[in-house]
Amino acid sequence: MNKYQSDKLRAISFFLILLVIMVHSTNLSVRMDADFTAINKGLNSFLQNFISDGIAKIASPLFFAISGYLFFLNIKEGKPVEFLGKYKKRFRTLVIPYLLWSIFGLVLYFVLQSIPTFKPFFTRELIRDYSFSQVLTRIFLQPIPYQLWFIRDLTVLVLISPLVYWLLKSFRYLIVLFFLILWFINFNYVVFDNRSILFFTFGAYFSVNGIDPHNFKLNYQHIYITICWIALVFCKTALAHIGCANNTIILILQRASILLGILAIWFLYDNLLKNIDISSTRIYNLFQYTFFIYAFHEPIITIVKKSLYFFLGTTELSSFLIYLLAPTITLFFSIIVASYLKNISPALYKIITGKR
Repeated sequence: MNKYQSDKLRAISFFLILLVIMVHSTNLSVRMDADFTAINKGLNSFLQNFISDGIAKIASPLFFAISGYLFFLNIKEGKPVEFLGKYKKRFRTLVIPYLLWSIFGLVLYFVLQSIPTFKPFFTRELIRDYSFSQVLTRIFLQPIPYQLWFIRDLTVLVLISPLVYWLLKSFRYLIVLFFLILWFINFNYVVFDNRSILFFTFGAYFSVNGIDPHNFKLNYQHIYITICWIALVFCKTALAHIGCANNTIILILQRASILLGILAIWFLYDNLLKNIDISSTRIYNLFQYTFFIYAFHEPIITIVKKSLYFFLGTTELSSFLIYLLAPTITLFFSIIVASYLKNISPALYKIITGKR
């Protein structure tokens, strides 16, 4: 992988993290203590759903595709020793950070629930009332920082990666098509999300078959892909907004928009930044904090949203302002904390970010 390709993956990953934050910034329903408030439908709810439940929905699938591609990049023959080396590395980059951030979220909620001033903001069952088995479940399976589901699923996929390799070698693109169909019909795998296996396998397909996705180029055609992506998201959002009873149509539109969105972002980068050395730009320095932002932003963004609702009230206008302010505050706070922690304790920073 050359410098341009590496920079492209870093830039896209940072952009996807921004989309993940936007997914988690939705605030169309508010629960404070025992009270539950739903924000009235209007332009605010349409915009939030258009962005967070539409445009930003490409984030996790594309992350899984990139992860699958990178995991199998140096797997040449599928021998156990090749996977063993991958397991050792992923234990450091996935398992250890997952456990540390999961425990951090649990402890943070416990502390905040113990402070009378903050307790009304956290309506989740009290941590102090958890049984031992509930604590283990929260740490290993259902972490309070719920964005960790991605690492949980990715860890499972890494464990079954020899099976994924065999399937790709045996059935090639047919296995990807099979998982695609199951994704479209919203099949429940129980042990992981239906996005996980599809897009992880999709990314792995390129590496296993020696296909470089960076070699695919589009000129003006990417404009049409982008327009179709936005149009599908708009149609899906509009149907959901007016209360369309046919959930199947909405699901198909969402699935199709995600596929087009992934293509749009992938080719837009090449066409917009192909003549720019992004490593020489100011924003490039922020790419180093991508994983920290991912792991740290929740439950921080929830705290910010509830705090802003406490001061601004629960109107449609305040909801939209919070939708813009909460992710902005969370992003800047995350970067500041990451930069400070990296400077004062680089060893700890490396551990909690998997040496990223």
